[in-house]
Amino acid sequence: MERISNIYFVPTPIGNMKDITLRALEVLEKSDIIYCEDTRNSLNLLKFHNINTKLVSYHKFNESERVEEIISNIEDGKIVSVISDAGMPIINDPGFVILQEVIKRDISYEILPGACALINGICGSGFDSTSFVYMGFVPKTDSERKKYFQSFKNMKVTGIFYESPHRLLKTLKYIYTLFGNINVCVCRELTKLFEEYKRGNLEEVISYYSEKGVKGEIVLIIEKISDEKVDIDIKKEILKLKDDGYSNKDIVKMLKNSFNISKNEAYELVLNLENEEEK
Repeated sequence: MERISNIYFVPTPIGNMKDITLRALEVLEKSDIIYCEDTRNSLNLLKFHNINTKLVSYHKFNESERVEEIISNIEDGKIVSVISDAGMPIINDPGFVILQEVIKRDISYEILPGACALINGICGSGFDSTSFVYMGFVPKTDSERKKYFQSFKNMKVTGIFYESPHRLLKTLKYIYTLFGNINVCVCRELTKLFEEYKRGNLEEVISYYSEKGVKGEIVLIIEKISDEKVDIDIKKEILKLKDDGYSNKDIVKMLKNSFNISKNEAYELVLNLENEEEK
């Protein structure tokens, strides 16, 4: 006997339009309303699969406002589905707010299985997947990132992160200053024509994308960080930071935070290196 729910959370393809289950298509077709992030994007998916269900926008800017409307439609007996632009709703996408309200009101709901970029990423990385943690999007500020990555290191598991292509290199270089030449895998354009899994230590991966450039959606996988300290050539690191355009003041601050040395020691390292280069 088929289970009947009042609202469905339906995963959609993360790149390839065919990566959607038969049941998901069936649910979307029988739904009276589909709430989606971007009606234009979702319309392409529905047209591809010959589905004509009504679409209503539901995104992070109106998520809370739509709650009562969605509940009202459910109470009127309508079948409602929630989708995101790509992948599983709720995970870094709209859906969490309405799910909490549905649970609070004891309304029947169902989460359908399907495409999810973080799962493809951890499986394709080749790293240990017996225990891992999903950390979401990498914070933008250095102070937040240091706490964020340090908390991950303390978990002693494989880590999954989302990052934008224009910040990837900066993030990889920052991780290098914290943990040294550890192993990572950059999963790019998953399920699409130019899908890529680039594995290697940080120096290799940074060099690769510095030459090639970075485009497309990114899932970053970091191999579990061991307790053994990875040696870093501080002089080499200073030169890298200089090449990236950081000022001496910024470099001193980063050295102080990353290598647990005093401000004076950091200044001395930077000045000594400059003197060596002038000779």
